[in-house]
Amino acid sequence: MGLILKIEDPTGDSRSTPLSNESQPVTLGRGENCHIILKDPTVAKEALVLTPGEIRHSSPFWVKVPQLSPAGRLGDLCVREAHFPIGIPLKIGETRLTLQAKTSNGTLPHFPPGVRPWLTTSELGRRTLWTTKKSAETQLSIYLAGETGTGKEVLAQLIHSWSPRKSGAFVPLHCGALPLSLAESELFGHVKGAFTGANHHRPGALMQAHGGTLFLDEIGDLPMDIQVKLLRFLENGEIRPVGADHPSKVDVRLICATHHPLLKLVEEGKFRRDLYYRLASVTVHIPPLRNRPEDIALLARQFALDLDRAISTEAILRLQAHSWPGNVRELRHAVERASGLAGAFTPILEEEAFEFLLNSENITERPELELGQPVLTLQEMEKIMLLKSLRLSQGNRAQAARILGVARSTLFEMLKRHKIREPKTRAF
Repeated sequence: MGLILKIEDPTGDSRSTPLSNESQPVTLGRGENCHIILKDPTVAKEALVLTPGEIRHSSPFWVKVPQLSPAGRLGDLCVREAHFPIGIPLKIGETRLTLQAKTSNGTLPHFPPGVRPWLTTSELGRRTLWTTKKSAETQLSIYLAGETGTGKEVLAQLIHSWSPRKSGAFVPLHCGALPLSLAESELFGHVKGAFTGANHHRPGALMQAHGGTLFLDEIGDLPMDIQVKLLRFLENGEIRPVGADHPSKVDVRLICATHHPLLKLVEEGKFRRDLYYRLASVTVHIPPLRNRPEDIALLARQFALDLDRAISTEAILRLQAHSWPGNVRELRHAVERASGLAGAFTPILEEEAFEFLLNSENITERPELELGQPVLTLQEMEKIMLLKSLRLSQGNRAQAARILGVARSTLFEMLKRHKIREPKTRAF
């Protein structure tokens, strides 16, 4: 595991140094013989020692404060000896030390400052980001195709920030939350007196996004008559607010998304085919979280870090064995739930904190409901049954093999093929 030690000096300066779990113990302090010199007059000459060892509690390092040196603080805990988890600050004197995991973000597009990143370390995620960035640099309408919770609005904001329209407004509009009676007004606006209660002129989402980007989430829920007017706008760039006598010109780039495949809605007669082709000039397919298990560890650790927590390696394995039908949104809520129930003085979330993932409410009888797809490929079916057997057996590989009716050697081949690192069983 590649790790970086971030050092924040009392002066406010920060620096980083790489660490390796194959190296010798690392001494930190003010002494000349220390491996890392701390620029802090409040610490001892030998303030602490980092010793590499087996990977436990999300980190292979054990921290020890020498007997004659003042104790450190790990989060809210006063410590002299402890595992040093990733993401939890260790304070020695007036210096803050934080272990951070190296990621492959060097191969990812640059995220604009102030914009929420779409985090990934997987090859699927990397390709998705580069496709998104290339699409952003065009003037074409973009359709983000993906299941619920995969981060479509995050990608839409990145598209806007990467595009030539970044100086304009980014306006998100959730079409599924629009009342039918107000859908036209919300999208195109209205003039004073257009209907009862229209006491003022109100610009719609298209006018608000003039010169920028409009993101239409769950566009499949738009009524047919509104679809016709949206198509007219895409053809001539004009909108007519409700009650207005004359159309207005608007310059807007459209991004749309829905968790229902638009082509399926077209075949069912619920969405206009001509509008689909205008909206889907570029289609970006967002892979579900279950297809990029490498990202589960990255995202879970980031969500835990946002809550001033860390996650043990055993807990990460438990999370990677879950199918995550709700994708990133479900993973974030799971980490928040585990953190909330763990108590204020539990800096590290162990696998016991995620026991609720094994409840019957999270193990459905129909695997297609977990996948969010009505039809599964053989590969997808094999993977979901493998994940399900691991959850039902609570990580016991021998029992999981019996559930599937295969030999243990076959189970190991399946785990390797689907890149699943399953949690090992534990005593109850």
